[in-house]
Formats: sequence, structure tokens, C-alpha cells
Amino acid sequence: MTDSTASRRRGDDLERAIFEAALEELAEVGYANLRMEAIAARAKAGKASLYKRWPDRAHLVRAAARYKATEVETDFEPSDDVRADFVRVMRYIAEFQDGPFGEAIRGWVGELGASPADEAEAEDLRQRIETPRIMVFAKILKHGVDRGEVRPEALQPRVVNLAPNLLTHYFLTRGHAAPQQVIDEILDQVVMPLIAAER
Repeated sequence: MTDSTASRRRGDDLERAIFEAALEELAEVGYANLRMEAIAARAKAGKASLYKRWPDRAHLVRAAARYKATEVETDFEPSDDVRADFVRVMRYIAEFQDGPFGEAIRGWVGELGASPADEAEAEDLRQRIETPRIMVFAKILKHGVDRGEVRPEALQPRVVNLAPNLLTHYFLTRGHAAPQQVIDEILDQVVMPLIAAER
């Protein structure tokens, strides 16, 4: 496809196609082997249309990661079992990390610099990832507080975000998403004892 043909898809439509192509390519070849030319071919877009938007693969991958981060499901209704709800959401996060999004984050973190622009971009992505998760875990914990199973202090932001932060730490340091055994250990050894109401 020529640049003139690709330009018929403009704005958001073209960017979505490029982001999806970048994430699919990441899933197949990994960050180390990712090439702008291959992304352009998969997106059926001209290579120049990529370079007009992003100067290199690192910037494109960061943008694709921000795009993918918006897909986190926040429409979650808690059951009457706090631990089971945590397991459901944590398994969803682990599966998300185990796909193209996870590969994007690993590559992006590996090329993250120390400039103010990089720090600002890192903070923006962190907020995009964490905010929907905090909403879901806060909803679960608030339901538990209302039922007397969770202590009110558990609604503090750092406590609310503890489980997903531990998942992300495992993912970034081990290179793969946490298996069920690790999720169980995080919950039973750290999170549940911390949040449980005194009886």
C-alpha cells in the first residue's frame, strides 16, 4: 500500500490500525526484533506515515501501550466473596500482561530514559494503567467494608493498588505474568491478612 492509499484512513482510524499492528507484531517477534517496516506492512500503511507520527519504535510502542491500557474493563460488580473477586481481576491482569501489551511494556521500560519528557510519559502511562484498576479494586474493597469483612483503612490508595502492583513487579522482574500459585500467595500471605476486618 502506498502512502497516498494509506492516507485515506486518517486520524484515529489509521492510528488504531497501526497500534494493533504494532501489538500483533510484538506478540510474534518480541521487542528486540520489532521493525517499523514490518509494522507498516501489517497495518497496510506507508512507512512514512509511521515516521510522521513517531520518530522510532520506542515512541510508537509507548503510544501503543497507552492505547491498549484504555481497554481495561472497569464495569465490574463485586460478589459477596472479596478473595474470589480479587482472583478474577488479578487473573485478568495477568492474562493482559501475558499478551502483546506485556511485551510492549517490557520493551518500553527497557528503553525508558531519565529525561523530564520520559518521566512525564512514564507517569502518564502509569496513571492510564493504574486508575481503572484502582476503581475496580476499590469497588471490591468498599463492598467488603460495607459487609463488615474488610477494614475501612483498606480503602487507602496504596492498599487498594497493592495487589496489582505486586503482579506488575513479578511480571517486570520475571519476564512473564504471575501464575495462579503466585496470585494465591500474594492474596493469602500479603493482601488478605492486611485488609481483613477484626472479628
